[in-house]
Amino acid sequence: MAKAHKDKASVGGEDQKIDLEAMLRARMTDLSPSEQSVAGYMLDNIQMLPFETGASVAQAAGVSEMTVTRFVRGLGFDNLRDLKKRLRVSIAERENDVDDYMARFQTRDDRSVALQESLKLDLEAVVKAYELTASEAWSEAAAELAGARTVYVVGFQASKGLALDFASRLLWARPNVIFVENSSGTFGEIIAADPRDSLVVLVDTAAYAVRGVKLAGRLKDLGMPLIIVTDKFSHWAFSYTRFVFEAHTHVRTFWDSTAGISVVLNLMIDAVATRLGPKARENFSKMSDMASLLGEFVGGSYLRGKD
Repeated sequence: MAKAHKDKASVGGEDQKIDLEAMLRARMTDLSPSEQSVAGYMLDNIQMLPFETGASVAQAAGVSEMTVTRFVRGLGFDNLRDLKKRLRVSIAERENDVDDYMARFQTRDDRSVALQESLKLDLEAVVKAYELTASEAWSEAAAELAGARTVYVVGFQASKGLALDFASRLLWARPNVIFVENSSGTFGEIIAADPRDSLVVLVDTAAYAVRGVKLAGRLKDLGMPLIIVTDKFSHWAFSYTRFVFEAHTHVRTFWDSTAGISVVLNLMIDAVATRLGPKARENFSKMSDMASLLGEFVGGSYLRGKD
């Protein structure tokens, strides 16, 4: 491992904050493969690192505990406890970063005033997305998503990318998730499915796709469970299902923000994985093995498994 820099964290007192991410990235090219695994895990889990042990980091990174110890000392810390102590200070101070950013916007040009308002609205949208998880409808929808034999995902126009991302990532939590391109123009895959063990997730935003509204109507006639993730501009979706999750998208930028919708979809995947428990981890492992076989990913800690 490259020689540790002399401006290590202990200089200037115990409570001096550190930028662990910068420290790790600056050394990454000089690290051995095993050290890169430790560094990669730390980069991916900086917020949770203060609660880790040497053994847990070693297991997650796929190295020995001694390797973790040597790596931490090479960074300039006495031991992992020393690193975690200093990292807690940095994380605590970082909690005020949003307020700092807001203050900085106030010192800039007129456009930054609008961006300040957009930041506030986007942050509020994320909070409201998390609030949805406390509803009874959310719990029931998660149960439906976890229990359906096949999940079909549909998205149109600008929402298509959100829907595809959701389908791709949900597939790592549970099998039989299909993103429907509708190349036939008839949604034949969905219409021919058995409504007793199938479910459709529709992602759509204003202005709403005509095909989406018509598809929702047909699914209602068929009695097929439907989850709609949309924005707050209209309550049209409640005419077709009670599983409607509306995200706030209005900000003061050229286009409305899809951040809130993305958070809702991510939380939905988490809810399914949590409900499935060991089955989700088993499915993730199968997907990881296949991805490794195909050489889809460069590597790192991500594909070693999920808690």
